[in-house]
Amino acid sequence: MSENAPQSAPARPAPPTRAESYERVSHALFEAKKVAVGTHAGEEVRVRMMHPGPFLPNAEEGGEARPVIYLASMKTDPKIREMTTRPEVALLMHESPTGEEHTSWEMELTGRAEIVRSAEERERAKQATKRTSSIVSYLDSIGQTDLLAFVKVTPRFIKHRVFGEIVAGRAPSILDYSDAVAAERDSKLLGARLGVWKELVRWASLTASAASVAVGLAVAYATTGSLNWGFAVLTLVAAVALQACTNIKNDLDDHISGADDRNRTPVLGFTGGSRVIQRGLATRGDLLVFTLLFGTVATAIGIALALMGRPWVLAFGLFGLALGFVYTAGPLKLANRGLGEFAVAIAFGVGIIAGTAYVQLGYVPTQAWAASIPVSLLVSLLLFINGFQDAASDAEVGKRTLVARLGIARAARWYPVLAFGALFILVGLVIARVLPLAALLGLAGVPLFIRAAAIARKKFDAPMELVPANAYTAIGHLASTLMLAVGLAWAGERSRGLAALGAAVVGTLIIVYYARSVQRLSSAFEGVKAAVAAR
Repeated sequence: MSENAPQSAPARPAPPTRAESYERVSHALFEAKKVAVGTHAGEEVRVRMMHPGPFLPNAEEGGEARPVIYLASMKTDPKIREMTTRPEVALLMHESPTGEEHTSWEMELTGRAEIVRSAEERERAKQATKRTSSIVSYLDSIGQTDLLAFVKVTPRFIKHRVFGEIVAGRAPSILDYSDAVAAERDSKLLGARLGVWKELVRWASLTASAASVAVGLAVAYATTGSLNWGFAVLTLVAAVALQACTNIKNDLDDHISGADDRNRTPVLGFTGGSRVIQRGLATRGDLLVFTLLFGTVATAIGIALALMGRPWVLAFGLFGLALGFVYTAGPLKLANRGLGEFAVAIAFGVGIIAGTAYVQLGYVPTQAWAASIPVSLLVSLLLFINGFQDAASDAEVGKRTLVARLGIARAARWYPVLAFGALFILVGLVIARVLPLAALLGLAGVPLFIRAAAIARKKFDAPMELVPANAYTAIGHLASTLMLAVGLAWAGERSRGLAALGAAVVGTLIIVYYARSVQRLSSAFEGVKAAVAAR
């Protein structure tokens, strides 16, 4: 052959077979120590780093086992809700086994996420994620993996690429499982959406209005020895709907003002609102619809009660609704004028207790006005402690909450003044014989407020470490308010004292349970921090 004859181009590397692709992907999955997880947040996509826990089910004879990837996070983590609502996820893994560029690889995976429910699969997920996650390992060592949510990602499509091979022209390894993915059941999708609406109304916070209704009913029971249960149910539904309406409206206002968008330290369930817009779980239009829906429910019940002989209930309802709306909305924007805590205290303390007693009795007895004072102060304490994590973003948009005005260091010193001021007033009302001796059951929250005050004094500038103070305050408010209701009912009807005592015992056990749960979560959080630092 002549030296000048053209030489044939080197053959391109053959694309990997299905078996080769499966082998390479399976091996790479167990090499990966971190994974970037992309989830839906409305029209946006969010990406977080997590630790993967790959698992290969047993393959059928002559078949291929589709790999799954387990992920783990705390149950309160926002991305768990995002995956529940919009289960389509994208994962990206990258490793460089030798530290050289040509050996580095990446793997792209798209698939469907679902929360692991069964005990058997949770155990499998735990073992899979322990290999890469110090958090899972630590919580397993202390027997508290029940605090974790495990997510199973079932892939539709996997692509594995090695940088050196791409340069050399070798095709990537691809596994396509899209034909094996079943459509999501309608009931499952509906359940996921209903879960969002529960978050939207801030379900846990609705105990504030429900507890105030209990105090109003207790006053009525103490006065007459009986209750109109139809009126009681209607009042409870109306009060809870009223709070849900104002919660959603406040979220809308904080979204428009930018307060929630600027908030860099929100704690779901306590501060920063529901954040359903920020997390892409609902739109502004959704919030408008549900504001109208809950407002209509409260209004319709108010009109019905008025037609049944309680016309002044409309005044109580409209007063509470107006205060709730102008808390963050114009033209008054009470929160921007430093009056937010006062407005909420009046609406969900005085307003609901007096309104509930009025619906039952047709008038408001002195005992209802008196009992509403300490309850109102404890309601304002809830806003006060939750304002610590929001203080910086509130100040940026001109929302002058009490914490934002005082500064978090001074506000921490004021916490015990506000908490025990409310309880001292309760004691004073008993000494003055305005409230019965049994009303001192309302001091049930004292141990919880003491713990919250100690945490606030030390952790006021550490948003996540302050969370137990938020939780203890919420439980303390509920404990004091409900036990005050028990005390009022007990004193008013001695012949049924045993039933009230039973209610007090059950309430105490529930309160102790929640308090211990908070302590457990707090201890686990401290241990996780230490475990991650030592990794």
